[in-house]
Amino acid sequence: MFWNIVRLFMELVERPGEGENKKKEVIELVDFILDDLNIDIPRDILEIILSPAIDYLSAIMFG
Repeated sequence: MFWNIVRLFMELVERPGEGENKKKEVIELVDFILDDLNIDIPRDILEIILSPAIDYLSAIMFG
């Protein structure tokens, strides 16, 4: 389910170019949702996990 949320956010921010900016936006959205659900994951750990996952999903979804 978590990855479905990430994929949804990726779809929401999708536009030509700006790959790194879009990745940051997705990470911010996920961070916001986790905070809203009272799930405390440090931002640096979240980025370590999400950054390669977003790259992988991006290659599958948009590649």
